[in-house]
Amino acid sequence: MARRKSQRFEILQKLASKYEDIAAQALGKSVSNVDAQKARLAELKQFREEYTQQFYASGVEGISGATIQSYQNFIRQLDLAIEQQIRTVFAAESDQTQKKDVWQGKHRTTRIYQKTKDQFSAKEQKEQDRREQKELDDRTHGVKSK
Repeated sequence: MARRKSQRFEILQKLASKYEDIAAQALGKSVSNVDAQKARLAELKQFREEYTQQFYASGVEGISGATIQSYQNFIRQLDLAIEQQIRTVFAAESDQTQKKDVWQGKHRTTRIYQKTKDQFSAKEQKEQDRREQKELDDRTHGVKSK
């Protein structure tokens, strides 16, 4: 027996829903990655701030030129790490945006299939109701004729 249109669209809707779930999981991982990268950036900035404060506090007490140079080199390294982390955050945010767009597309597709399936189901139900009413009417008219 041939499948009704609503059954065919239900298969498509379930498949689309599966792909939507996969996209949602990827988006969730991407959101977590953005959060982790931003937290790492905040840690680096905080560490740089603390290290700079330590450098200034040491400077008041008087420190050697080699120590000053060592502090400055380390602060430069921290600045480079911060710049790299900013790029990493930007890349993670880009990835998140892309995954959000993919998920939204999958979500729209799922909704379209669901709506189409519901429309076909409603139409099929109306047709079934009409057939049943016709059969009932035919039986009722057949009983009256006897």
